Amino acid sequence: MKIVTWNINGIRTFRSGIKHALDSLDADIICVQETKVTRDLLDERTAIVDGYSSYFSYSRGRSGYSGVATYCKDQATPCAAEEGLTGLLTSHNEVVGAYGDHTEFSNEELQLLDNEGRAVITQHRIKCQGKQQLITLLNVYCPRADPEKPERKQFKLQFYKLLQSRAEAILKGGSHVIVLGDVNTSHRPIDHCDPNDIDNFEDNPGRKWLNGFLHCDKSDHKRSEEDGDEEHETSLNHSEGGKFVDMFRFFHPTRTQAFTCWSTMTGARQTNYGTRIDYIFANCQLAKEQFVGADIMPEVEGSDHCPVWGQLSCSLVPSLKPPPYCTQYLPEFAGKQQKLSRFLVKMDQKSLLFSPKAELPGSQEAEEKRENLHPSGRALFLPLVFSSSLTAAAKSTTPGRALSDPGLFTFLYLLTLPQRPVQTLNKEVRGSKDLLVEVFFVGFPEAEADIRTSPLY
Repeated sequence: MKIVTWNINGIRTFRSGIKHALDSLDADIICVQETKVTRDLLDERTAIVDGYSSYFSYSRGRSGYSGVATYCKDQATPCAAEEGLTGLLTSHNEVVGAYGDHTEFSNEELQLLDNEGRAVITQHRIKCQGKQQLITLLNVYCPRADPEKPERKQFKLQFYKLLQSRAEAILKGGSHVIVLGDVNTSHRPIDHCDPNDIDNFEDNPGRKWLNGFLHCDKSDHKRSEEDGDEEHETSLNHSEGGKFVDMFRFFHPTRTQAFTCWSTMTGARQTNYGTRIDYIFANCQLAKEQFVGADIMPEVEGSDHCPVWGQLSCSLVPSLKPPPYCTQYLPEFAGKQQKLSRFLVKMDQKSLLFSPKAELPGSQEAEEKRENLHPSGRALFLPLVFSSSLTAAAKSTTPGRALSDPGLFTFLYLLTLPQRPVQTLNKEVRGSKDLLVEVFFVGFPEAEADIRTSPLY
């Protein structure tokens, strides 16, 4: 079993062809960060790749920002998958579960922490020494602490705390756990090109968190490389601290100049003036019993980061089909939005589908609105990706408009009401101020014309 993590700095990194790029990494599970893709920008070429299943998380608030995705080869099809760390974004079966203790977080904090598309979790069955076990991968893109925005420093630390809570809860639930991705903190001086240029390097809150999250071998700083490339595995017998191991340092405890990120502004990659902020962390038992290697891949270009790989001796046991969170089940990729006729159904004059909660013909709401139904007796049902900021979109009179997405969708009901101005009914969903259902009432001829030219048709 081989895994790879890579901050690709935009899906454009795969411009030569996403399948070719994935195949070239030669891994069963590939976790990418900073895709900068939102739901409305995700195309079929990126989402549906032959030989892989994919799982995307998107930023709800900003377009072209953040985002992570996990690609699993068919022989690594997960048995469960979900978006985010909190569980608030999960509305389907076959989830990973084990959400940990959230008592230290307010509901608003939890929503904000999962609002930027920074985590995808997949759970897989593996076979180790003839026994079937579970392994869970948390693909994360941890926030950066912007020095010009003090609140982001606290946000980053809150994300770390939530990540640790979830990872440890899954581990406690009986699954092996791997946390991998862009953690946005170099752990030790050896992981930074110029640690002496940073005041109070060891006192950085992110490094303090890593000290507590990771198993710490006391002998690390005393070890010396004996033969240049010959390195010795870190021992887990006399260590302290957390429940996870930095797999690169496990196999290469004293290698210097081993960086994964370089500034593009100064051309720092040419001189290898960088930092190591991309990691594969594994629980101690998995690290000791199953990992056979881990390393960085600085020769792979295309981003300001390079990939990191890890190899395990255990074999994957694929599920028969991907879990519901898989991208292939999204309506736009599942063949459910191909023809306008698919959304047209003949309706009785006495019934009208008015809201997402209404029953099909015969509902009380339909009965109350039956007088307003156009004699043509047709209603149009159109799946719609809708935005976290719908204020501007609600003012639009364009039926079928594709709104920028937070990753959720509902049904837009275009009803055949002649000579009526467009009206909008907004309703809060799940207690969130960001998630709204919109119902538009429009005349059918105009609606059909608009929809035929819309991106959703």
